[in-house]
Amino acid sequence: MSIVDLPIFGPSHTNRSLRVGAQVTRNFYPELNELSGEPTSLMPFPGLKSFANVSPSSNRGMGIFGNELYTISGTTLYKVASDATVTSIGTIAGTDRCVLTDAGLELVITNGFTKPYSYDGTTLTQGVNTNLTTSKYSAYINSRVVYDGLGGQLIFADLNDALSIDSANILVTEARPDDVEGVWSFRNNVYAGGDKSIQPYWNSGSGNPPYDPILNAIQDVGIHSSTVATSRDYTYLLGRDKNVYQYDGLTLRPIGNPAVCQSISTYTSVSDAYGMCFSFDSLDFYLLSFPTGNETWLFSDNTKLWTNLAYGTEGGQHLISDYQFIYGKHLVSDRRNGNIYELDFDTYTDNGDVIQRQRDTISLSAKNLGLTGRSVVMNSLELLIEPGASLVSGSATVIMQYSDDNGRSWSSELWSSIGQQGDYEYRVRWFQLGRFRNRMIRFRMTDPINWVIVGARADVEVGID
Repeated sequence: MSIVDLPIFGPSHTNRSLRVGAQVTRNFYPELNELSGEPTSLMPFPGLKSFANVSPSSNRGMGIFGNELYTISGTTLYKVASDATVTSIGTIAGTDRCVLTDAGLELVITNGFTKPYSYDGTTLTQGVNTNLTTSKYSAYINSRVVYDGLGGQLIFADLNDALSIDSANILVTEARPDDVEGVWSFRNNVYAGGDKSIQPYWNSGSGNPPYDPILNAIQDVGIHSSTVATSRDYTYLLGRDKNVYQYDGLTLRPIGNPAVCQSISTYTSVSDAYGMCFSFDSLDFYLLSFPTGNETWLFSDNTKLWTNLAYGTEGGQHLISDYQFIYGKHLVSDRRNGNIYELDFDTYTDNGDVIQRQRDTISLSAKNLGLTGRSVVMNSLELLIEPGASLVSGSATVIMQYSDDNGRSWSSELWSSIGQQGDYEYRVRWFQLGRFRNRMIRFRMTDPINWVIVGARADVEVGID
């Protein structure tokens, strides 16, 4: 008999061939702990704690202006104060997602349906300038707002006046024959993303506008504009080729593993996808959500691994629609109703609703367990959990199943308690699990506690073939 460590740490990675890989990591994110006794762990993604009730309409975006939070729910722009007081500001036409850009003296709103709006803290105004067109996206750089325009236009507003446009300050992206779908700023450069290419511009300090294309830096990848998001170090986006990319400003590199891209390729539409970046505990994440595909993916820049976020017990798209860090809180909007929640590590539900967490391991065999032989007998299985002080009363339960046909079918559910109040570490055990040649193991948990998974091991021996 041998005691072997099992690969509990890992991403969501379901290959076209289930024998190659059918891993699932849902509502966890992987963390590397270089200075810890346990080098890796699966950490629970934070729950949703109610912050402000906005309106029973779908959320269309959030932004920050004057150190206060603004959100659009339905066709109404709201201000949400630090005490969660909600104030209606005015009407924003349309139904699509909006971009809210802090331009210093004003909040700029683009909706892809009408000319942009601005709000100066007192008055909400819609642009009327003849040179200002319908825009999906806006960005702010060096006291100017920049918009995507029609026919490949990149529109630069006048200094400190987002709705005033001089025709001399309109560029046409001529490197490729495509329309500008979105615009963003990163590291003091401006980027025009089209349906076929990305063209970066730098501040040359001369001309109208004082921006010139960066030579030899065009990227021949089209974008889905609502998926563009920037972190401290990178821009992330979904390309028109359905690959996910990380962009450092000059170099574009694919980061979607084959399994992620294969999943995305099955969605009937990705045009409604949206992305956002956020950071906590010095970890950087990119969230990419697909309403039509009913799935949400989470990329950890620290581990370079993808996992899934899901709402409820049946899986599917997570509730998060947008993100802002303000008032010392990580605030997100609910895609269904516009309500605002705080991402909170001490909240173990999604605003009272169950969070189901799941880990399906890789397919185990004698070879990857270090045994000589064709089959394996699993005498016992142990999962190491650290619930901490979150287990306030009673006990919580882990549900284990196994599959000996690469995830096509699963055993009956085997339930096990993780202990009583005050247990900071618990080892969950199952016994007499039989013989196999290839086996995946599934762990699921729904109780509202701090599920930290730090390891798994098994007592195994070579089977008699």
